[in-house]
Amino acid sequence: MVDSSKELRRKVGYLELIRNNANFRNLWFGQIISLLGDWFNLIASASLISMLTQSGLAVGGLFVIRMLSQFLASPVGGVLADRYNRKNLLIVFDLSRGVIVLGFLLIRTPSQVWLLYTLTAAQLAFSGMFFPTRNAILPDLVHSGELGAANALTSATWSAMLAFGAALGGIVAGEWGIQPSFIIDSLTFFLSASFIYRLKYQKSYPIEEDGKNLLAAFSEYTEGLRYLNEERQVLMIALQKASIAIAVTSIFQIIQVAISSQIFKMGEGGSTSLGLIYAMVGIGTGLGPIMARRFIGDSESRLKKAVASHLCS
Repeated sequence: MVDSSKELRRKVGYLELIRNNANFRNLWFGQIISLLGDWFNLIASASLISMLTQSGLAVGGLFVIRMLSQFLASPVGGVLADRYNRKNLLIVFDLSRGVIVLGFLLIRTPSQVWLLYTLTAAQLAFSGMFFPTRNAILPDLVHSGELGAANALTSATWSAMLAFGAALGGIVAGEWGIQPSFIIDSLTFFLSASFIYRLKYQKSYPIEEDGKNLLAAFSEYTEGLRYLNEERQVLMIALQKASIAIAVTSIFQIIQVAISSQIFKMGEGGSTSLGLIYAMVGIGTGLGPIMARRFIGDSESRLKKAVASHLCS
């Protein structure tokens, strides 16, 4: 007879995890599909705003809104994930994004750019709540021996879909037009929700009913902000990605859009060129999680050192 505790601690490989854990498989398939739609949307919306405004400032505003919306909404996702059924939350977030993305089809003239910004903020706010909820549900779906592989595969999938999704999104927008990209994006969220619906998941939460109301959730959110203000070192780590995105990444993304739409223009509004540029970024970052786990393993101390060295570099 196999010791069940040893079996749960046994490290598993990627293929074994996907083959044997149906819950993780459905969550992972949902991630693949929704990320595909995300990159379709990014390429299409960036190309659309560039065509409508011919303004680098307007393009930069799009990327700043995408980043800030996720940054501000992510803590809300964490608060909700501690109070409500995480599977149901993920489905609601996916369905909401699917409906919101259809609104991009209404944008036809430069005077409607405000609507593009508004819809982008709403979509990315739901994405900001989706990701921490998905991260919170992951340990509930895998055992300790599967967690390392699940985290690495989840991280690698983001970059892989950046490469594949951006390239495919650029080709679709370039050859068929920008509007079909938004329709495909919407459909991916509905399909993702269908995979998450298949999860066999039920977990009770230790928070009392009176702690599940909006006032209690808002109180916890503000308490988290107060904690960050008091613990400046934690605040600096939390702001690291956001500050780099505003100071460096957004500027580089403006340059990418300008290059694709004005210099190496392929497809409608340079969308094919932009998709190929992002695809190269995805290939470059896709190998990181797999290589990191190969050299570092699942050791918590080594992972902390690796994160610290990245922040200092």
